[in-house]
Amino acid sequence: MPQPDQSNYQAKMIVNMVVVVFLVIGLLMVMQYFNFIYLRDVPVMGGWLMGIYERIFGVPQVLMLHGDDSMGDWVALRDRLSANMMFASQDLDAREFDSGSGIISLLKQYALVIVEDVKTLDKDKLASIDEYVRGGGNLIWVGDAGTVGTVEYEGFVIKNQTGWLRPIVCVDKFAMTACNCTMNASSNCKFLPADHGGGTGQKQIEFNNLLGLTYIENVPGIAPQIRIVDRNHWAAVGIKRTFILANVTSITSVANAMETALVANVNASNKLYPGIIVNDLPGTWGNIVYFAYPAEETPEILMPIIERLRY
Repeated sequence: MPQPDQSNYQAKMIVNMVVVVFLVIGLLMVMQYFNFIYLRDVPVMGGWLMGIYERIFGVPQVLMLHGDDSMGDWVALRDRLSANMMFASQDLDAREFDSGSGIISLLKQYALVIVEDVKTLDKDKLASIDEYVRGGGNLIWVGDAGTVGTVEYEGFVIKNQTGWLRPIVCVDKFAMTACNCTMNASSNCKFLPADHGGGTGQKQIEFNNLLGLTYIENVPGIAPQIRIVDRNHWAAVGIKRTFILANVTSITSVANAMETALVANVNASNKLYPGIIVNDLPGTWGNIVYFAYPAEETPEILMPIIERLRY
């Protein structure tokens, strides 16, 4: 029979161990909240820890920003999310997406925004998404989304822009056309007002640098093949090596920057293109995963990525 002093010691040890366990769990919750770790990666108890996290902070949801003028089927993707109990609480048509503080506040309600089937995005909208990512939001970007935009002035389209780099545009106010910017006071060619286009009138938007990509073109390819090239990357762990994209007839050709991670190539018409690229941005910025093809065609790849980025 243990002595009283020994019993007290054992009781204190048990209490101390319980306190340590609760402190460790609390620390893990905080680290997940600030995206220093992903709780499901914790061996053995990752799923249990994530369950506790969701009870405390709620189940995070996904916002889909879409149109109807590009590759991908956002409706099919939305239905797949719902079938997997990850209800996209809102899908937003890009034509109703006004830039400014209001949309930034809306985007910041979501840890993950998916942009698909929306080729036309003016630079003020790209600027709003840029600000969202720099504030810590995660992004899944599909195909040629956002590669076309227009610059308007007083109801006239003065410039069509292509790609994710959107330079400053100046206007000849008499001819109502775009012109080469000049500081010559006597010239008719002037900068757009600073507050034009949601405050982007005199700003160059380098959304290509945020994505870590340069848009080249869309290329045809019947039933192209995806091949994982970096199975050690978190976006491809446990994924089989190859997939046939049976319903795909074209992909987007891009050049990825050196600092990005090439996770998969896509073989279209016997030519290799970057297929899945991840840009793990610095500091407190969010992460970006780019698919050069409709992402819903490979749910085995997409769903684990969404599971991770929606926290």
